[in-house]
Amino acid sequence: MSSNKINISIDTKKLLEALRKMPDKIQDKVIRAGVRKGANSIKREAKTNAPVDSGLMKNSIKVKPARRSSKAGKFVMIVNVASNAHHLVELGTEDREGKNGKKLKFQSANGNTIYIKKVAGIKANPFLGKAYESKKDEIISEFNKELQKQINKFSN
Repeated sequence: MSSNKINISIDTKKLLEALRKMPDKIQDKVIRAGVRKGANSIKREAKTNAPVDSGLMKNSIKVKPARRSSKAGKFVMIVNVASNAHHLVELGTEDREGKNGKKLKFQSANGNTIYIKKVAGIKANPFLGKAYESKKDEIISEFNKELQKQINKFSN
């Protein structure tokens, strides 16, 4: 996996200079909108890549602001999967066997108890990681476009 750093182009620097001339409250709104726009491009790609059994995981992919932290900065957006199992799909699982030669015990959907020696793990499907990797260059473009749009909106 490559670096998570994003390079800022000359165009972005010019936009940021124009932005600095605006009041702080407006600057916050403009930057937040730009960051959200970039995060939404990752969200769209993640939804495209997400496995679809019931569609629950795909529909639970959202963009939300991160908790404020002096280390992370003010404008961090998280592409979040609000599913209890997304990490199992993203990272995969290992095979499972009972301990000390015992069988694994499961309850079936109809209430029957099932005993099994071994359960095969699942192969990783890093749909969120792939979404970031494929869209990381587009994020800056989306950010710049939204910044320009917002600067124009608040300049008039």
